[in-house]
Amino acid sequence: MIRPEKFTAIFFLSVIMTFMMLLPMGLINRVNEKADMTQRALANRVIDWKKVYPFYDDTETNSRTVQSVTYQYIKGKIEDFTSSKHLVGSMTAVELAKKYEEAIGWNITSPYEYNGLMRLSGGYLTTLDRSCDVSVVAGSVIDFADYCRSNGIDFLYISVPSKICVSEDKAISGVLDFSNQNADKFHALLNASGVNTCDIRKLLHEEGMNHHEAFFKTDHHWKPETGLWASKHILQILRDTYGWDMKPDILNPENFRHVIYPEWFLGSQGKKFMLSRTKPEDFTMLYPKYETNIRVEIPDMSMDKTGDFSVIYDMSKVASKDYYNLSPYHAYSYGEHAVMRVINLLADNNKRVLLIRDSYSDVVIPFIAMGIRNLEAIDLRGMTGSVRRYIEANKPELVIVMYSVGVAGGSVWGTQRHCDFR
Repeated sequence: MIRPEKFTAIFFLSVIMTFMMLLPMGLINRVNEKADMTQRALANRVIDWKKVYPFYDDTETNSRTVQSVTYQYIKGKIEDFTSSKHLVGSMTAVELAKKYEEAIGWNITSPYEYNGLMRLSGGYLTTLDRSCDVSVVAGSVIDFADYCRSNGIDFLYISVPSKICVSEDKAISGVLDFSNQNADKFHALLNASGVNTCDIRKLLHEEGMNHHEAFFKTDHHWKPETGLWASKHILQILRDTYGWDMKPDILNPENFRHVIYPEWFLGSQGKKFMLSRTKPEDFTMLYPKYETNIRVEIPDMSMDKTGDFSVIYDMSKVASKDYYNLSPYHAYSYGEHAVMRVINLLADNNKRVLLIRDSYSDVVIPFIAMGIRNLEAIDLRGMTGSVRRYIEANKPELVIVMYSVGVAGGSVWGTQRHCDFR
């Protein structure tokens, strides 16, 4: 009988030898693809947003001063294509290693490492947040809200929950994970300063929704169906809090056609666990059953399209079942871009809203646009110019900041850029 330690050595030696044999083939097959990718990167439109919307105080304290967008894009793509995941057979080798880890029970991970994962009940994967001082981020939001209100612009902060629920995950929440506790402290500070807020965690519980089921099992994002549900509540807030003539019922689920892609989606968390340890999920694309006519502008894609609702979707992201190289979630709103504008040409109002967003808004933007004439969305991780200059130039009636709770706790990549509201 082969002793366990010998079996382990033989297994990993086999994986390494297989990888090394396939390495040259992978490099040869990818040379032309790398060249094509570099050409596409150079052709991508790069906008100097800092030049378009210069800061009033242009000092080195600007936390969003980053390297050239072109450099970062090309560097990232070249690194991506020279990484092992694009070598022929490499994914199979990694899958075997993951399957072996599962078989021997090697499931240890540091809970606070970047993208460190653990399983919740029902097979939901999640990360954990430390307890954090939220006062710095809260102060930045409060200052920005004061700026908006002093200029006659309404302000609303919307908090998107994490996957961990205080009632369903009592063994974790407040013990290993503090995302909800961070969010509680954050909202308390905002509310004490008179900032209008919407805590979507409370809406989930008030309507008796299953907290976990609002999210994908293999991804940190919420589902498109949840984005539709949240968008209806946002229109209700615009109607009830700000007195706008909104019709939230246009976002009822029965008013949308649900196109389901079976077992089409493996989220970012599932990609880390891989298919040997988790399963792909169904993915839904939602289309209004009523007439639509919208104009979508994404400057850094040189995009200016007008048509029915489908023009707001990047269907290339769901064109094939490619678990490791495509993200169907980013079919919604074309993923994250510095600036995006959606004009609803059939809207019966002339309202103008600026949404400052993160990736959770990918599945919100298409739907709230059905109730608003002019919706502009900016992602501060890419829009490196002055937010206040942008507001002065575009004159929104309402500014919404909609972030996941991880931003308040500082656990999200780019938190500084998220909260540079100068």
